[in-house]
Amino acid sequence: MMIRARMVQHLHSRCAVIWLLMLLILWWWPLDVYAAIDSGNLLDNALLKFQTAAAGWGPYILARASWLFWTLATISLVWTMGQLALRRAEIGEFLGEFLSFTLMTGFFWWLLTNGPTFAMQIINSMRQLAGSASGLGPSVYPSTLMDIGFQLLDRVVTQSSVWSPVVSAFNLLLCVIILTVVALIAINMLVLLVSGWILAFAGIFFLGFGGSRWTSDMAINYY
Repeated sequence: MMIRARMVQHLHSRCAVIWLLMLLILWWWPLDVYAAIDSGNLLDNALLKFQTAAAGWGPYILARASWLFWTLATISLVWTMGQLALRRAEIGEFLGEFLSFTLMTGFFWWLLTNGPTFAMQIINSMRQLAGSASGLGPSVYPSTLMDIGFQLLDRVVTQSSVWSPVVSAFNLLLCVIILTVVALIAINMLVLLVSGWILAFAGIFFLGFGGSRWTSDMAINYY
């Protein structure tokens, strides 16, 4: 029993020494390490790379979507005019159908050529709305959320004291939990923005289905 008590006491003393060393390290941490960890632009740089890569798909996919659009538009026009010819419709009915076809085709062609621009404007406007509502600024970025977590961690470490190791350790533990949650939120935001950009540029092909009245709903669903 005495040997076991001495072992427990020795273990407790070693734990106290370890906690003391950790607090001493964290005491000096903000002076030299925080600047290296404060990679506020890390997620933003990754976000910019994804956006640049996705934007590069635009011209190629737009060209293929344009070919699909005019192919379907030609088929739709031939089918509509052929139906009118078989019914021996009057010239006024031909002009009315042609005018309706021209207006609808022009509208969906306008949506196709401006699809990526409209999609990015929708995404950016939602980000500006969220930033203004939360008070984080006109545009919310993943690194903005990470900066909040690092600022909290810096404040907790700076205000920690070796004379109150239990309180300091508890505050540090809570801060690490908060930083982990904030990091998960920032990563989820990064994934959502990347997914939105992929859909905005890769989904241009669906706008090509607007050339036909039978498939125009697919183009509307893009937005």
